[in-house]
Amino acid sequence: MHKRIGARAILAFVVMAQFVIFPLVSVQAASANISHAYHSTGQISNGSLVSLDSRHSNYVQPANTDNGGFLLGVAVASNQSLLAVDEAPGLVQVATSGSVNTLVSTLNGNIKVGDLISVSPFGGLGMRASPGIQVIGVAQTAFNAHSPGATIRSVTNKHGQKEKLSVGYISINIAINTDTTNTSGINGLQKFVERLTGRVVPTLHIVISLVVAGVALFVLAILVYSSIYGSILAIGRNPLAKNSIIHTLGIVLGMAILTLLISGAIIVFLLY
Repeated sequence: MHKRIGARAILAFVVMAQFVIFPLVSVQAASANISHAYHSTGQISNGSLVSLDSRHSNYVQPANTDNGGFLLGVAVASNQSLLAVDEAPGLVQVATSGSVNTLVSTLNGNIKVGDLISVSPFGGLGMRASPGIQVIGVAQTAFNAHSPGATIRSVTNKHGQKEKLSVGYISINIAINTDTTNTSGINGLQKFVERLTGRVVPTLHIVISLVVAGVALFVLAILVYSSIYGSILAIGRNPLAKNSIIHTLGIVLGMAILTLLISGAIIVFLLY
């Protein structure tokens, strides 16, 4: 009799465990984010970074470096949220906390675990953060051109220019902030170059461009000053050699122009 009661008790415990313990396990395995519903004027893909639309209340749009100050979160499917607020057909669910799969690219270099992820010049697409740019969160997985699922896509930046990039998904932990690392000095120049070129330029390329420009200006100054000063002295000493001196001056100035063109081409190559 006691054996039967004991067996029934064990069976009842197993049944209760199926209804109580298993759901708890599945909840822990689910994404721990909360999403809110917003309107949009266009199609927004899941995984895209989105910002609030300053022109319309309760609307979102793909985030880029222009509207990054209004960065809100990441567009997700409703079933990817632990709690989807105001879910309705036709609305965009935006995750504002937790871990989500996010669209990123190699625009600003390969992404490593722990890197900050920020908005980019391309709407909805994240990248490794640059100083002073609005950050969406921290990368929990790495990404490069050889990562599983990485594809080459032709994307259009805010200036209407198209560029081919390696694009894919990584998991990030949402923590919206601004990357304040090294925000002085080169960062201001980097923002200027970004506005000028319409793309994010690696800091190393900017530094090399500055070095090339500095060397080129120094060489040009030496060539122009020495050739003009020397020519004036030579003509003063020997006026009959005027034609020969002017010819030599023209050759030197031609070399200076060639140096300027070559250095300019190098700088354009580095920045574009």
